[in-house]
Amino acid sequence: MKHKVITHQYRNLLVAMALVLAAFSTANAQRRSEEEIKRIQDAKVAIITNRLSLTPEQSAGFWPVYNEFSQKRREIHRAQRKIVNDKKAEGKTDEQVLNNLKEVQDLRQKELDLEKEYQNRFLKVISAAQVIELYKAEKTFNDMLLQRLKQKN
Repeated sequence: MKHKVITHQYRNLLVAMALVLAAFSTANAQRRSEEEIKRIQDAKVAIITNRLSLTPEQSAGFWPVYNEFSQKRREIHRAQRKIVNDKKAEGKTDEQVLNNLKEVQDLRQKELDLEKEYQNRFLKVISAAQVIELYKAEKTFNDMLLQRLKQKN
């Protein structure tokens, strides 16, 4: 009987250790993911800063506006992906599919309106030539990121 108690305790200990290791592994993977996101964001900031040749004064005014713009744009992109990924066409009527397409188009218009609004805000802090360089820098960054993802896969 004592053998059964020890075996049961040993099994509980193993289960507890496995749970701790799984939690640690998940936390470690999440930390690695957060570190990767931080490195990507740092690279983006470096590319934009380099391409725009921001003065310290411009930098102080530009980054808060740019970060706000980026966050709003990410929210729109997430909403678009959600519609496309969650609302598959299988089993839906043409009217339902068209409504989904309209939702995506409305979000694209919202993104265009956002770009217009923030372009005006950027122009209060940086020059028109720097705004063009911003768009080029974002394109360069996105292309580099896609290349990196292709290489990983």
